[in-house]
Order: sequence, then C-alpha cells, then structure tokens
Amino acid sequence: MKKKMAIVLSAILACSMSMGVMAAPSPSIQSEPIAQVVVSSSVAENSNTVAAQATGVNSSTSAVLAGTTFRTASGQTVDPAAVAMVVAPATAEQAQAAAASLAAAMVSSGTQVVNFTGRTGLSLTDSQGNLNVVNNVTVGLQTAAGEAVSQNGSVSVSFALADILGTTTLAEGETIQALYQRADGTWVAVPVVISNGALAIALPAFGGAVNVTFVVAKGVSADAVPAAAATSPNT
Repeated sequence: MKKKMAIVLSAILACSMSMGVMAAPSPSIQSEPIAQVVVSSSVAENSNTVAAQATGVNSSTSAVLAGTTFRTASGQTVDPAAVAMVVAPATAEQAQAAAASLAAAMVSSGTQVVNFTGRTGLSLTDSQGNLNVVNNVTVGLQTAAGEAVSQNGSVSVSFALADILGTTTLAEGETIQALYQRADGTWVAVPVVISNGALAIALPAFGGAVNVTFVVAKGVSADAVPAAAATSPNT
C-alpha cells in the first residue's frame, strides 16, 4: 500500500513540475499572520520519533517515478538499483533554522512559498494561528560508497503518521502539510497523502539532500491526490 501511494505522489508531482509556476501572489495559499512559531518538543529536544534509515530508492517505503535519472557530483549516471535513500531526523538546530526560514518566507512580500499540492486556499498555520513545526527530517540520496547523488525527476517516501506527529495530537480540522526548501531558499508545499496510519510525500529534483519540514495546518487530511495537482502548480 505504501509503495503504491508513493508512486502516485511521484507521478502527480512530476506532472505538476512541468507547468510554469505563477510568479504573482496567489489565493491558492492563504495569506495568514503568524501568531507564533512553535517547534515540537520531540524535535526541539533532539528526541525525534523518526528513526534514521537507509533503503533502496524503490522499497516498501519509497518509490521512483519512471524516467527519473540519478547522477553523482562528477556527472556519472547511477543505476537506480545502486542508489540508497537516507532519511535522518534533523537536529534541534536544523529544525529551529528551518522554522525561522519558513516563517520569513510566509510573510515575505515576494513569492517565497510555492504550492504544488493541487489544493486551493492552502493553510500553513494551525487552528491557533501558529506556524507549528511538528517534525523535520533530511532526505538524501547516495551510493553504497556514501557518495552524494542528485536526482532529476521525482522520488517519494512514506512514514508512519505516529512518527511524524511525535508528541503532537491533531485537533479537529487540522492536518499535516509537508514543505521542503530549495537551494535558492524558496519553499515548496508538496502533496501529502495520509491513509491507514501512513503519511507519504513526493519530492522533485534535488541534489544530495533536502530538508523536509512538516507543519500542522488547518484543513482535512487527503487520502488521494487532487486532480488539480497534475495540472496546476500554484504560488
């Protein structure tokens, strides 16, 4: 089930990436004041419930969109079968830095957060108006020798929902939204599917590793990807 979910997410996100991103502020992401920035104690105290793991990029918890290519820093093409996906909990310092960066992006007058979820009216704050960072992990790709690998396409990864939530309990009308930060500093909100106690996300092209931040957001959890995600990346 997890692998099928991840493959669907990869296909949807890769399709949305082929569209031009709107450069102007868009109602697809709500413009919300941030009451305060909150980082979950399980992350802030370096007791993250997400365990470090390394698996193949095609496994029970990860998947690769067909056509995705992998290369080392020297430009050597790597067979997907030889690529490992490494997931590690972020340190408290990394989580705090990510929270501060995302908060700044959300209140910026420019386009600093891009919406690839297919949803309109996307909220990034919880029911109390807080930017509530519930978890933060790094997702990287590497060879068996430990050499960093970049991917040009889309890969997906799933987690146990309980591990992402840690000590946090969602209130009625709240869900989880995932975002990752690009090398240029902008943030991308990606599709999230929650089903049968699992949470899956998809990540577009990146090199080495990316920081993925999970926030509590107002909204309803999705067990399928909206059709609009395949046609409309929105700012």
